[in-house]
Amino acid sequence: MGHQAVELDEIVLGRVREICERFDGVDEGALQDRPLFRVRRRRFAIFNGLTSPSRSRWDLSGRSLHFLADPAELQALRHEGRFFESPHHGTRGWMALRIDGPEAVDWVEIAELLESAHRLVARRRT
Repeated sequence: MGHQAVELDEIVLGRVREICERFDGVDEGALQDRPLFRVRRRRFAIFNGLTSPSRSRWDLSGRSLHFLADPAELQALRHEGRFFESPHHGTRGWMALRIDGPEAVDWVEIAELLESAHRLVARRRT
């Protein structure tokens, strides 16, 4: 991967971090060398970069944000061409969105998706 891929991964991850840091109780960890965001031990978002280590389950996702989808929105997201089931528990409500670059996405929409995902895990008791 070239310098541009590393730089774009860092920019996009930085934007995702900025959004997640606004939510109460968020902690950043890692899953298979990918940044993940959680409340207590409950994950709600994972970032997969083009420069993330190669793993067969993640390789086809490209630069993407994986998130726990609101069950009420799941069907709509599945039918929307930009979203796909995440290799991280896609059968359990996790969806993903490719992010080709920071200008190629609607950051307001991403903030809303992340806020919804955060709410789903924050309200659960461990």
